[in-house]
Amino acid sequence: MKGEIRRWLSATLGVVLAVSLTACQPTRTQMPEPPPSPSPTFPSPGPAPDERRPFTLLLDPQGTWDPYVGSRSTNMTVAPLVFDSLYELDASFEPQPLLAQGGWQGEDGLSWRVTLKSGVTFSNGAALDAASVCAALNAARGEKSLYASRLANVQRVTAEGESTVVFQLKEPNRDFLALLDIPVARVEKDGVYGTGRYVVDGERLVARENSWRESADIPREIPLKSIGAADELIAAFDSEMLGLAASDPTGADALGFSGSYQTWEYPTSTMLYLGFHCGSGICQNPQVRAALSRAVDRGGLVSEVLGGHASIAALPVPPSSRRYDSALAREVSYDLTAATEELDALGYSVGEDGVRRSGKRPLELTLLVNSDNQFKEKLGAAIAKDLEKAGFQVTVTALPWEEYKKALNSGKFDLYLGECRLTGDLDLTAFFTAGSGLCYGGAADRELAAALSAARATGEWDEFYTLYTQRPPFMTLCFKTGAVLTQWGQVSDLRPTQGNLFYQFEHWTFAD
Repeated sequence: MKGEIRRWLSATLGVVLAVSLTACQPTRTQMPEPPPSPSPTFPSPGPAPDERRPFTLLLDPQGTWDPYVGSRSTNMTVAPLVFDSLYELDASFEPQPLLAQGGWQGEDGLSWRVTLKSGVTFSNGAALDAASVCAALNAARGEKSLYASRLANVQRVTAEGESTVVFQLKEPNRDFLALLDIPVARVEKDGVYGTGRYVVDGERLVARENSWRESADIPREIPLKSIGAADELIAAFDSEMLGLAASDPTGADALGFSGSYQTWEYPTSTMLYLGFHCGSGICQNPQVRAALSRAVDRGGLVSEVLGGHASIAALPVPPSSRRYDSALAREVSYDLTAATEELDALGYSVGEDGVRRSGKRPLELTLLVNSDNQFKEKLGAAIAKDLEKAGFQVTVTALPWEEYKKALNSGKFDLYLGECRLTGDLDLTAFFTAGSGLCYGGAADRELAAALSAARATGEWDEFYTLYTQRPPFMTLCFKTGAVLTQWGQVSDLRPTQGNLFYQFEHWTFAD
């Protein structure tokens, strides 16, 4: 039952708030190509319009609607219809004002002022003002809150008059506003209230009559269906009792659906990467690490192993982000010829058996992967084949999660396959800071950490990227895509984002 519930949560949440490796702990230079639009796929025609059930969403009857302590409750997926945030992130991970009119950084780099929209009320009639927003965000900073780690850099939140919220940071962060896609809730003894389009009324969502975001085109009611196990979720969706389900197509616990549905994919900040043991072995040499990074065919991994459910990336930033430097990425992307030439120049010659040597010793690498995810094992095998083409002997060691973590902490690897979901501001600090939970195998690098801190403060990323490509502590492989499944023909024009499956909900088209 425990494993069953875990699989259910993995599929229904759609967005995981924070993970380290297979589960990352929370802790821009040149413009890239335009972000991919949600891509619907069409397995087969669905039922006739008069046979369709009403558009229905999932409800966790045991879960709370308090967004700060809601953990990974299914209800938090539906929460964007009930609660608004100061900002929401688009498909490029750029913050777009929602309850905010705008935000301004102070000259000291440590303070931010956010001005609120006027005329907004909570569903209980209380006005949205600076005091209520401060109360909400201070609750979000609480020790037990889901957002505590995200807001760890916030020293204090205060109200300035009725319409301005002031944030004082511990360290400068030019992208701080991207962290403010946090539900603003008014938690009272008699209930939890939001400023969103809908209110929860038992097992249904009811559109607010006085919503500042009201649209004539949205459904006036949306039924909510209580489901308590993974097999029930699959059965409910396949029988069209549910109108929407979220999935991680390459997750450890990805569920298999059947029936007639459309799939809408969206970019995520979940990075798959190959970590190096920088403190011992052949990977101590940053030039070797740079060469290894060029020896892995990222495009092949994405297409052949991940089924296209990811975006190729040679930099530790989602390709849909303005920060992604496409020109630099092309310079350091897959090039087996360049990789072998770099290794030749370092004196690692290839023997008659096709294996490179350091002196008389063959270059052997141990690649650590988490065996709880079949995609990770397949990725590990494919990466090993790529590196063997460059002249390395590679042993893939697949371990269950707990053993995998122990091996990482003890440094028993040359390489490891990791996964981490970056926060909205795409912070990488944990990778370069000893004791952070993402820094393994002597990867702490003060110079890289200093360059990252400067980039976060100024918004200028060239120096950090240059340093990262010269001495990478890990190799970025790709960024995963998430998926939303909807019943055939029931709803169209979805624009899901990582943080909000209902992004720009007013533009959705519902079948009559």
